[in-house]
Amino acid sequence: MNTVDNISYADSLLNILPDGIVILTFDERVLQVNLQAKTGLHINISSDSYEKDLYAGELFELIYRDKNILTSALDVIRQGKEELILPPNTSIREKSTNTIFPVKGRFCRLPFDEGVEVIIFYFRNITSELTQEYILNTALNRTRIYPWFFDLDRQIFSLDARYFEYLGIEPEPGYTLSMDRYLKLIHPDDQKQLFDAFSVQFSGDTIYEKPVPFRILRGDGRREWFEGQSTYIGKLSGLPYRLVGICMSIQEHKDIEDTLISARMKAEESDRLKTAFLANMSHEIRTPLNAIVGFSDVLSSTFEELSHQEREEFVNLINTNSEHLLRLINDILDLSRIESNTMEFVFAPCSLRALMNEILTEQNMNFYSEKMQITAVFPDDDLCIVTDASRLKQVLGNLLNNSRKFTKEGYIKLGYTLLEKEEKVALFVEDTGEGIAREHLEHIFERFYKVNSFKQGTGLGLSICLTIVEHLRGKISVDSEMGRGTRFIVRLPLSLGE
Repeated sequence: MNTVDNISYADSLLNILPDGIVILTFDERVLQVNLQAKTGLHINISSDSYEKDLYAGELFELIYRDKNILTSALDVIRQGKEELILPPNTSIREKSTNTIFPVKGRFCRLPFDEGVEVIIFYFRNITSELTQEYILNTALNRTRIYPWFFDLDRQIFSLDARYFEYLGIEPEPGYTLSMDRYLKLIHPDDQKQLFDAFSVQFSGDTIYEKPVPFRILRGDGRREWFEGQSTYIGKLSGLPYRLVGICMSIQEHKDIEDTLISARMKAEESDRLKTAFLANMSHEIRTPLNAIVGFSDVLSSTFEELSHQEREEFVNLINTNSEHLLRLINDILDLSRIESNTMEFVFAPCSLRALMNEILTEQNMNFYSEKMQITAVFPDDDLCIVTDASRLKQVLGNLLNNSRKFTKEGYIKLGYTLLEKEEKVALFVEDTGEGIAREHLEHIFERFYKVNSFKQGTGLGLSICLTIVEHLRGKISVDSEMGRGTRFIVRLPLSLGE
């Protein structure tokens, strides 16, 4: 078989290979090029062309760090080295169309014919690989998804470096974690389902496709929700030798889920309270109306027959029920304004002493009891703040009415103290009433919430107080203990500031 026949025969074999192959003499003359190399380098060489002098430098350049390293690479082989692997980030510039593309490849020396050695250049265009790698890395870097694999023989997890950085935990050499250490990071309640998912795949008979949620311990001591999914690759003696998979943080999803559940529960509770409120509203309105109508009828029909004391008693009952009905209607109107965001606030300088004296006078005119007194506790100096006086009066009036409802004897104190360092004032309403149980304290500012469903009221007063105080740029709090009374505190800024 002559040389041309040998080349033709070799072409058929080389064309089967997936990589581009160029066979060169030691003086860089081209002896043979397979089909993949011809396609990649955009060249058209027939078997006859191999008899002519065609050199590698006429077909392509090997670019590394902006320099052509083709000759220097061949020199390494010519000087006796058996093999040279191209460094990363090497590219080929093919001469036909001046196209540059990244490659992986190597040079090696082999015997060719009658003891003569040749240089073989293997290369592969890795443009698609780098593109896919870039897309994958970009996607992974912009998410909290981390690839991993598990070596069944060594019982070691190999994980993405970002995984350790994100969780704030120290990796073992090579960004690995032993099975024992990894399981210690998993929440005890989640270890079984995670191990069960692994066990299914350890047998090599079944692929466990269902994602497994689990909680892992972060470096800062917090637990974070993750979700893992895996499969096995390859078998040794009928059993898998490696599991591969991904895990991703689902903490944000869990937080959203918890928020939605909480919102749903609050909505359901609000709906329940609204239903109870509407069911109770007819009773709340009808009770004072019946009293007003009833006692008015008695007064008009039997006025001459009633004693002076009886007339006063009926008139007081009519006034009391009228006030209650008015408060009820005002609460409903205020709720409507709050819902429609039309409640108006007018800020102006306000004397706290004058405002509280006015409130105290009104309270004492409308209410008297020998067993309970409403008193004022003021500092020596008056204090002027910038606020909406009418809305603040409404808040303090609501708090006083609330205290009156639950205080049968003792006192109710209305006052304020200057918080000089904070540039605020603390207004308070304190009583010696029944007090509020601890389990009710966190709910009393919620709409329609009533500590005692048998007491008159809509469950709106304190909720309205909270909304008004927030619009006044302040905060309201409560301190109470069963049997020892209650203290409401409203903290307001002295001025609106900038």
